[in-house]
Amino acid sequence: MISGSLVVVSALTGLIVVWVFQHTTDLAALRKARKLLMAHLMEFRLYYNEPALIWGAQKAVVRDNVRLLGLLLRPVLILALPMAWLFTQLDSIYGFAPLPVGQASVVTAQMDAPLTGATLTAPTEIAIETPPVRSMADNQVSWRIRPVRPVRGSLILHLRSREITKSISAGERTIFLMPRRARSMANFLAHPEEARISEPQVVWIDVEYPRTGVGWIAWFLFISSVSALLFARWRRVPL
Repeated sequence: MISGSLVVVSALTGLIVVWVFQHTTDLAALRKARKLLMAHLMEFRLYYNEPALIWGAQKAVVRDNVRLLGLLLRPVLILALPMAWLFTQLDSIYGFAPLPVGQASVVTAQMDAPLTGATLTAPTEIAIETPPVRSMADNQVSWRIRPVRPVRGSLILHLRSREITKSISAGERTIFLMPRRARSMANFLAHPEEARISEPQVVWIDVEYPRTGVGWIAWFLFISSVSALLFARWRRVPL
């Protein structure tokens, strides 16, 4: 079932996209480029038995497409990073489900180098079923866990005298579900809901949340596209 919040976010995204195009693009030149492109495309039907004219129309279509892409380049560049960031946030909200109660999952910590003595503790609602399983070749250590009751809490990775927490949700979801907490700045900028890992030996900690599928992406693209087209028609923006 589609979420009402996804409908609102998708519709607003469509409005923002049109607003950016309206204020960063030469609309008159864009309309002219589109009309020229359509005119040259119609030449294919009118002069289908004239190879020389068809060849000229093909070159004109390529030229018009290049001109059209040049006009669209500025708004596309402006929207690229915000849209990529928005997709990562929406994926955290709609792309993952909490750990199912009674089903096993895996928690993995990626290290910079092989490390012994790492232990994991969890809320009482989550059972840790295995001792740490190490992959010396990959510098990883993993545990199998199983939620026995719904919970929203934190795992704690113990490294000698240091402790690193990782949020976890089972049976009940939080607004955001972040499978991975990492040390990298790029990961933190994409998912600022959890602080960066400051421990130099740990690269990331990952909880194996189940995927909900990509249905939310289809709905987002459909609703935002319809919203953008309706708003563009109202504002007479030639999208």
